[in-house]
Amino acid sequence: MSLVEFSKLENLAPNKSSPKAKQGMKLSFRKLAANRDEQVLPGKAAIKAGTETKNNNNSLKELNSNNDNNSKVLNDNNNNNNRKGLYDKSCTYLNQVLSAVKNRRFFALEPGYEIIQKMAEGDHPRDELFIMAIHLDDRFKYVIHHSINVAIYSLKMADDLGFDQTRKIELAMAALLHDIGMAVIPDKILYKQEELTQQEIDILRNRPNYSHNILRSFGDGFAHLAETAAQVYERIDGSGYPRGLKGDEIHEYAQIIGLLDMYEALIHSRPQRDKLTHYTAVKEVINTCKHRFQRKHLKSMLSIFTLFPIHSYVRLNSDAIGKVIETYADQPMRPKIQIVYDSQRRKVLTERIVVLPDNPLLNIVDSVPESEIQGLSKN
Repeated sequence: MSLVEFSKLENLAPNKSSPKAKQGMKLSFRKLAANRDEQVLPGKAAIKAGTETKNNNNSLKELNSNNDNNSKVLNDNNNNNNRKGLYDKSCTYLNQVLSAVKNRRFFALEPGYEIIQKMAEGDHPRDELFIMAIHLDDRFKYVIHHSINVAIYSLKMADDLGFDQTRKIELAMAALLHDIGMAVIPDKILYKQEELTQQEIDILRNRPNYSHNILRSFGDGFAHLAETAAQVYERIDGSGYPRGLKGDEIHEYAQIIGLLDMYEALIHSRPQRDKLTHYTAVKEVINTCKHRFQRKHLKSMLSIFTLFPIHSYVRLNSDAIGKVIETYADQPMRPKIQIVYDSQRRKVLTERIVVLPDNPLLNIVDSVPESEIQGLSKN
């Protein structure tokens, strides 16, 4: 689904003063169960209150600049492996949560908070966890991967916006569970490869209500989780759903997660469509949604992701194709790249590194989709 199509869906949102919109947040879980397939709808009592997240202010110590280089590389590799392992743990936890909701069983919040705490620890300039969240793409695992990716992105944005540790963890946990209502949607809709019917779209658009009703069972101590989930698809100009809220009526966590949710969806595949390149996705967001999100959040998104993230592919004005291996905050359009195909589309077998800030005659003219790279590799 392109962002243009996405914006069309937003325009279908009911007015917040309509009877349907007012009723939406009042639906009990049992009423929902009466209106949907009982095989996928949990009962209201299916949720177990999680325990308070433990304060964990430990941070990773910086490597001593005098350490042996080989030891430093080994430590860096171990750290990256540990970061990647957090992604797998997140998948396991979220799978368990969604399964519990589907089968009307209890689930706890504490394991999720522990994972988020570990994700937030330390300073990772080249974070393999973040790189995975950008590039890992499996259209038939998107329900799980999407929420994990948004949680990882939210940690980056929280840092960029200057959030303290408490707000950062709250934001990321809200992101991890913001689409828990997906457990209520039948798989035949979630993984349908054809265009959705209007009835199916309406069911999907009700998932903020489902998510809210699940998470509010954790009580006032976790009210921000339920409130955020209910508002993720609202937009500050009033064009969102399910209630058409505007501006400050929308929790800041929901505003941030809503933006990251959209960007994540654009740069990853879904059963019915392919992903966009990062460059195209950023242009889509800026061109079509600049009035739907706060300027500071859009600016932060550009700062975090850049137009050409690490491991993305670009085409130069020389017609060579390169892979981005390093970015520069002060020159986002001119990263360091490794040439992988020359202007004749021949694979480059020796290492050719181009630092664009040092090569004024070269510049990027376009991003290159991975499908094109895969096609060239087969030739």
